[in-house]
Amino acid sequence: MKKWLKVVALAILVVFSISVVLVGQMGEKKVQGATNELTFWSWVSDSDTIKQVYEQAIKEFNSTNKYGVKIKAVYTPGEQYKTKLQTAMAANNPPDILNMWAAGKMKPYVDANRLYSISDIMNKDSQWKSRYVDGVFDLTTFNGKIYGIPQIRVATVIYYNKQIFAKYKLTPPKTWSELVNVIKVLTKNNVIPFALDARDPWILAMYAEYIANRIDPDAYRKVQKDPNAWTDKAFIETGKKIQELVKLGAFPKGATSLDYVAARNLFDQGKAAMYVMGIWDVGYLSTQSPVKKYVGAFKWPALEGGKGNVNNFLAGIEQVIAISSNCKNKQAAAAWLKLLSEQRYAKDLLAEKAGYFPTVKVNPDPKKVTGLYLEVLNLLKDQNTKDSFTYYDVMFGPIIGDGFNNTIQSIYLGKDPVEAFKKLAEIAKKEMKK
Repeated sequence: MKKWLKVVALAILVVFSISVVLVGQMGEKKVQGATNELTFWSWVSDSDTIKQVYEQAIKEFNSTNKYGVKIKAVYTPGEQYKTKLQTAMAANNPPDILNMWAAGKMKPYVDANRLYSISDIMNKDSQWKSRYVDGVFDLTTFNGKIYGIPQIRVATVIYYNKQIFAKYKLTPPKTWSELVNVIKVLTKNNVIPFALDARDPWILAMYAEYIANRIDPDAYRKVQKDPNAWTDKAFIETGKKIQELVKLGAFPKGATSLDYVAARNLFDQGKAAMYVMGIWDVGYLSTQSPVKKYVGAFKWPALEGGKGNVNNFLAGIEQVIAISSNCKNKQAAAAWLKLLSEQRYAKDLLAEKAGYFPTVKVNPDPKKVTGLYLEVLNLLKDQNTKDSFTYYDVMFGPIIGDGFNNTIQSIYLGKDPVEAFKKLAEIAKKEMKK
């Protein structure tokens, strides 16, 4: 999920900025098509189960809606979608309805008035809004207005191999000290503690984001307003904890040369006991992994003396659907978004068939989901939405967010945390002055 977001992050701003300049030359070319047809652009591929959700909802809407409107879907998977959408947005020629990103990646389009706020429609339909889990609109809300409907919840947990833990009489650690003990027992028995892909900075950053939260949840909020806060002791201590994990041998040798799949293979092969990753991997780990019978999940441990709570999750949302400002029938478009929040789509298809965690409140049939799904769902029931936090590269955008990821990677490789975060603070100062 995040990997491709990071790859395109910088490109979004660059392409978008350049293209905006070209708008005057290109003119205000409008979306072509009949007024009773709304175009929906999406990045999903044929193999994505959520495409079935969209297709079924479109079929139902087209045959039943009171607006006399037909929705036509256009799927452009992968990197091509980003370029296509950025170009269309810059030329003020967006589709009526579109897949969109959240937070820092959505904001440029909101600022450019390319997206339509659905707040007024939702405020008049409290029953619709009440279907959603608390807090899921936080990352699609700007200046108090909602600009998109997220479809899927994401969060990061620690997966573990129950068979390995049982063999060495270990239990999921609840504190940092207990985690250190687990690492020592595993390394003593030649088991890799964490299957880490350190080549991709965003994965290593998830460890740091959790550690910083457990030290002080306010650190995340401070840096949103003050770039100098990147040098606060919470982040310096986070860097030291990362280096402590390295010294303990918590990660595989040569982790900086491992990619996502190679690292997960270590967990699949039983060579690594733990795996820090998003809940988007629940489907794979519980149905395809060679160790699927033994996979469990637990929360990131507390840190002794820290202010953070174990129920603060590193979490976010995916598959945001927004309505463009140019949409020919915004009421009809909103009606289709509402249809997607019906239980038959959120529960039956997203949760029970695809193994996703919908943004809509659902109680999936235990017989229709895996044990790992239920285990993770149970963890998320304890979520403290007030102090939960999202992926820094999503929250802070490509310059500061990716800057944080690279800072953590440099610390992992041995750079002094004080110097590393000073450099990040300078980057943030320049960026926030713009």
